[in-house]
Amino acid sequence: MKPEIFEASLSQGSNSLYIQSGKKINIRNGAFIKLGSNDIFYRTESTEFINIKRKFKVDRNWLSIKGNYLYKISPNDNCEITFEEYQAYNIEEIGKNSIKYTVGEKLYAQGGKTSSSSGNLTGEYTEIEVRKIGPDYEITEAVITKPGLYITPPSNPVPVMNENGDLIEMDLEFDSAENISILERDIDQIKSEDNLTHLKPSYLLPEGVTEGELVISKQIISLDRAYASESFESELCEITFDYSPVNGIPLLPPHSIDPQTTYNEAIKIIDGKLLELDKRITRMENRNY
Repeated sequence: MKPEIFEASLSQGSNSLYIQSGKKINIRNGAFIKLGSNDIFYRTESTEFINIKRKFKVDRNWLSIKGNYLYKISPNDNCEITFEEYQAYNIEEIGKNSIKYTVGEKLYAQGGKTSSSSGNLTGEYTEIEVRKIGPDYEITEAVITKPGLYITPPSNPVPVMNENGDLIEMDLEFDSAENISILERDIDQIKSEDNLTHLKPSYLLPEGVTEGELVISKQIISLDRAYASESFESELCEITFDYSPVNGIPLLPPHSIDPQTTYNEAIKIIDGKLLELDKRITRMENRNY
């Protein structure tokens, strides 16, 4: 059977092997597993899938989260990021102006910092439509036709512009957006200090984002014992599923990343079995005398 080869991270003294996000590894209870450059085989016991969910603050292009997540989060992990965004819900007051407006005319809120994306680099501003006008063509009623999406909403009174560039001021009510952005970022670098973990994303978040929440989905493989060697990060690991049915001797799989380790483990098991057999023979010989 073809072995499972994947990148993972493991902390010294732990038996929880964290698989790189986005990977799903099949395991079998008791299968042999080679961990990074270590030449000692361990065995798999179980697996589980978790979602690491943490609030973050932006600190000079790094995302800082509470707790030490070294060897749990690793470079090349992918995370989903959300942050607070706002939209306009209500027009509270319409200012006075000498401009002559028409019913159906579109107006656009100015100011604030819109939430941009790769598909909409300028973001979406609040759009307002004139519904009723007075005897002097002043706006007496207007409705929000597009609520916009902002990282930082504009402050009242909000300048509102028509297509001719004419401005009128309105007081708008903003609140948390119903439909938020979900950004994906790969983790390029990770470091930890003072019970904080700092993650550097592959590219920057939109300007104006200072805090938010991230989620990283991971698979964990539980090993049969605590890992005794040095911690490693994002190293190749290999699970071997094929072994002899009687004595559990690992068989060399095709395309193994380290056939020498598999061979050495098999020889160790055979050597142990021969030693056990030799002791039994010695005991039987002693009984005959």
